[in-house]
Amino acid sequence: AEAPPHQPSQKQASSTGDDLIPTHPCLTKKVIPHNFSMKSIRTASHQGRSYNVNLWDDGTYCKLREMMLNTEGFSLHPRTTLVHSPDDADIIVWVSTRGMWEREVPPPNNYSNVVLLDYADGCTLHQSLGQVKHLVGHFKRSFVNRIDGVFKHNCTTDQSVLPFAYSGVQAFINHKINSYKQRKYDVTNMLRNGPSITDKRRKIIVKYTKSFVQKHSLKDGTYFIGNLGSQGANSGFDNRYFEVLANSKIIVTANPAGWEGDFRLWEALLSGALVFVDQMAILDWMLYSFQHKKHLIMYNPMNQTEFENLLEYYVENEAEAEAIGLRGYDHTLAHHMAEDRVSYILNNIESKLKL
Repeated sequence: AEAPPHQPSQKQASSTGDDLIPTHPCLTKKVIPHNFSMKSIRTASHQGRSYNVNLWDDGTYCKLREMMLNTEGFSLHPRTTLVHSPDDADIIVWVSTRGMWEREVPPPNNYSNVVLLDYADGCTLHQSLGQVKHLVGHFKRSFVNRIDGVFKHNCTTDQSVLPFAYSGVQAFINHKINSYKQRKYDVTNMLRNGPSITDKRRKIIVKYTKSFVQKHSLKDGTYFIGNLGSQGANSGFDNRYFEVLANSKIIVTANPAGWEGDFRLWEALLSGALVFVDQMAILDWMLYSFQHKKHLIMYNPMNQTEFENLLEYYVENEAEAEAIGLRGYDHTLAHHMAEDRVSYILNNIESKLKL
């Protein structure tokens, strides 16, 4: 179902108050980069009732890519249609990153069937959760706690809070898949390498990758190690970043040190390269999970020797690397796009809806 670009209703627009700081990036409304003429890439039909969905405008806008993901998913899914006004909606979807949570205006309690998609980093649950009376679905990205990149425990034992993951979106798809023989870079690592605590484990993975390049004397121009794609989820796309992805045979990525889930994984998968990612739990909780050595490579971030041995094997066995990379690409397109996250949401909330 197609939909017009999302705009807040008068009720929503007035609810944010007049005391906001208009120059703050979280309070400056952004245009969602979405082509509403695009069509679903799904061939199978989805059976069941259709719903009007409103993406709630909470008055904060540090969530450009999250809104892009949900705008695509709910506008393309055959059972959902986006509507401008919450008054016309069967389901209110509140997309929150808590970039400025104290300014977020939750859906008021005169609306039934509210779904919270909490994309915030870290383990805490939303601070305004108690204000939402008619919550039928609570989905949490960053569902696990990690210390230095290693899983420790789930963030909550509350079974009403469900794990959630980012996904691919159509803007990420590399439609011109070149054979690995035509790709420039044997190994690519574009992770941030800064002083932030969230980049601590990523910094070590960059070190592992550099060590591999040096030990195997890879020639200049046959690998890429550098910080690209780091403008953040509230900025536009980095064309150079996507160009390097499309020209890479193997892409090394890693989650932040303290939680799971970033866009880099999905961008890499949709490039057609073989993706190396540190071990993570969330992919096993989504339907049609990814399998190690079938769709991608999951490495132990604490074991440099294992990491380098895996990298050596797939650099030397290019045909096998290409086969896994293309299976990962196809698997993402088939089961892990924005529409698929909408199906996951509907499957978990439909029995609770009051219509």
